Amino acid sequence: MPDSQPDYLAEGARWLRQAERDLEDAQFLRDNGRHNLACFQGQQAAEKALKAYLYHKRVEDVWGHSLLDLCEDAKLFDMMFDIVKSDARQLDKYFEITRYPGYLPGGISSEAFDVLDADRSIELSTQVVNFVKERIT
Repeated sequence: MPDSQPDYLAEGARWLRQAERDLEDAQFLRDNGRHNLACFQGQQAAEKALKAYLYHKRVEDVWGHSLLDLCEDAKLFDMMFDIVKSDARQLDKYFEITRYPGYLPGGISSEAFDVLDADRSIELSTQVVNFVKERIT
């Protein structure tokens, strides 16, 4: 039985759909006062969008959570990812600090973020998701 090739285009589309849903979830969380989690979901939306792009480009081994690193990987196919890299880099800080109190001496994540943080995360992640969508849809 021959090895079947993965359907990279379908996998990329699947990851992009989840990125879009994560962005909607970030907005829901922001609207309901869960600002730290809205920031995290924004990071997740951007991460999944970048992974969607890499799958779409038939990258077999897509891994990691750093948006900066994922943008560097994407630049191998499209140098324009250097433009979105600065937005994506800002989202990297939301991966752990938004969820783990160990990163906030004397405080907890749910008290450390406000609506402005959530709005910024959503704005940046929307830019990343839209940037990817323009390239794979």
